[in-house]
Amino acid sequence: MSLFLGFFPDDESRKKISDVATSVKEVFDGFDIKVRWSNPKTYHMTVLFLGSRVSFPKVFLYKQKLKKFAFRKFKVRFNSVKLGISRKYRELLYLDLLEGGDEMRELYLQLREITGAKEDINFIPHMTLGRVNKDLTTQEYMNIVKDLNVVTKQLKVNKVEFEVKSIDLVKSEDGLYTVEVSISGV
Repeated sequence: MSLFLGFFPDDESRKKISDVATSVKEVFDGFDIKVRWSNPKTYHMTVLFLGSRVSFPKVFLYKQKLKKFAFRKFKVRFNSVKLGISRKYRELLYLDLLEGGDEMRELYLQLREITGAKEDINFIPHMTLGRVNKDLTTQEYMNIVKDLNVVTKQLKVNKVEFEVKSIDLVKSEDGLYTVEVSISGV
């Protein structure tokens, strides 16, 4: 069981994100590269990962600490489809943000302080679409990045947006998500 703080897009935005992923799939199919695609039903954006094995008392403690937390609602708008969030995670296929990134970073800092979670120096606000199943050659990587730029413009990814109205403490177990606590924005 893992635990994270994050939020989910509304149904309309989830559908648009799924449509983007379907179009991006064609790029990878064209190169015959397998991708482990995220399930559209579980699309979410993680603000703070709290651990892969979190004990019941720790979950209870997090719930207590989060009761007093408040945040301002904000808008998330995507920018483009990217591959490789860092050298370490070159296989990650994701949507980066045009709007909402600063608010997510601020939330990350606030929630990290409240929960006492470890610092993630590589925190980059994004939504994961999938993960490439193999190590890409430099040429494959460059070709895919070029094609993703073209697809991003055609799909108007920057028109996909939603309002973040709540932050959830989510338990993830065997691909199933359970919201432990939901904090509504003001």
